[in-house]
Amino acid sequence: MDVSLLIDEIEALVEDDPEGSRAAVWSFAGDEGMRLRLVGFLGDPRDFDVLVAGLADPRLRYTALEGLANQPDDEQVDAVARSLLDDSDPMVRSKAAGIVAFQARPGALVALLPLADDPDPHVRMVLGWYLGGLRDRAAEPALRGLLADPEDQVRKFAARGLARLNRR
Repeated sequence: MDVSLLIDEIEALVEDDPEGSRAAVWSFAGDEGMRLRLVGFLGDPRDFDVLVAGLADPRLRYTALEGLANQPDDEQVDAVARSLLDDSDPMVRSKAAGIVAFQARPGALVALLPLADDPDPHVRMVLGWYLGGLRDRAAEPALRGLLADPEDQVRKFAARGLARLNRR
């Protein structure tokens, strides 16, 4: 199966026929992770609980979180993402941080700041970019702290984050 072709077809179907695409996705009998990814593409609020249920399976957690990012209820999505900022999987923490930053709901900066001390360099790296995107001057001390990180990529993204912050 050509996964990228399948995804392209589902995306086109979602655009042309939302109900038909939902039926097609729910009838997909393949891999559970792929079906969850396709459910996420739908962005249908009726599927929110299915995506949240997918978070319980460590093998599906990242995919479920990715799908939740397409859900229209920003408040619920933000709450779920914040609950995963301390997940054991660094990729889940990274994705959750991106969602919290993108939503930019009240308290986003405070929720994200502890990730500046995350043990995983990838999490710290993307945090630099996300903090800059918040366009909140209060993020500047954390970004400056990341400029001194031992990892080169973290420092580069902190510099990019500062540049974004200063663009306003």
